[in-house]
Amino acid sequence: MEINPNPLEFLSAKVQETVNDTQNLANQIAANVQDSAKAVTAWVESAPGSMVGVGVVVTQEAFKVAHNIRFENLPTGLQLKFARAGVRQGMRNVQEATKVFESIPAQIRAQGPEAIRNFCQDKDWSHIKAHVNGGGSEAHNGIFEYFKVNRKRGGVDMTRKELAAAKKVLADAAFKTAVVEIVGATLKGAIVAGVIELVFSILENSLLYVEGKITKSELVKKVATATAKAAIAGGVITAILLTLCMIFPSIATLLGAVAIPLGVAGIGFMGIRAWEIFCHADHLFGITEQTQQLMGLTEGAI
Repeated sequence: MEINPNPLEFLSAKVQETVNDTQNLANQIAANVQDSAKAVTAWVESAPGSMVGVGVVVTQEAFKVAHNIRFENLPTGLQLKFARAGVRQGMRNVQEATKVFESIPAQIRAQGPEAIRNFCQDKDWSHIKAHVNGGGSEAHNGIFEYFKVNRKRGGVDMTRKELAAAKKVLADAAFKTAVVEIVGATLKGAIVAGVIELVFSILENSLLYVEGKITKSELVKKVATATAKAAIAGGVITAILLTLCMIFPSIATLLGAVAIPLGVAGIGFMGIRAWEIFCHADHLFGITEQTQQLMGLTEGAI
């Protein structure tokens, strides 16, 4: 076994080795931070279109949901429908009519009066405990059910199995409605974000092409890539926010309020980006100088 005759030299070597390992680790961390910064920068550059698209679509959809799920915002004819649903004589008061209306899944109510009419078209307000057996017309004693099932039952109380089947119909209808709404809003968000980014990307990369810094094929590739990224980002963020809105319709107003500053921030970033594009174009084509000359000629003519 070989023993180092010089302990000081051995200690110095170990210290140097530790220093080297620490330096390598620091370099690795710095490289990761730099890569992350580049990724964030790239996202920020393409974010404005996504942010504006998300802000516009989510604000519109969220406030629509918040408005439509409230009984007092229904047309008078529909309010009367819920006041009279399943009632043999007279009608319910506003509080009970509201509860009947709210027994329709919020995801369906969120789509507005026409969707509510379509939902109720083939359904009755069925008594859980039959009227002939002492069941009242209070909201807690009823559920929307296919009218064929209700009328076939006649004056008999609903069984647990029948009640579960009616609840499943409501849940399935709510799920399908929510999916359709989320998909539609996602497409809107993606289209708005993609179109905005398309315009900006064409302007930016066309200037680079004029300078000879990129080829025509590179221009097309850059524009297509940037547009696709912005559209995907806009669609994904819109889908996430609208999913929350559909699952928890009661927070729709809050989501709509949050989306407004998101869109405003996006517009601000777009303004900065537009100014940078203008400065670049001005440097290439002398837009400001030509404008000043034109104004001077105009003043001279006067």
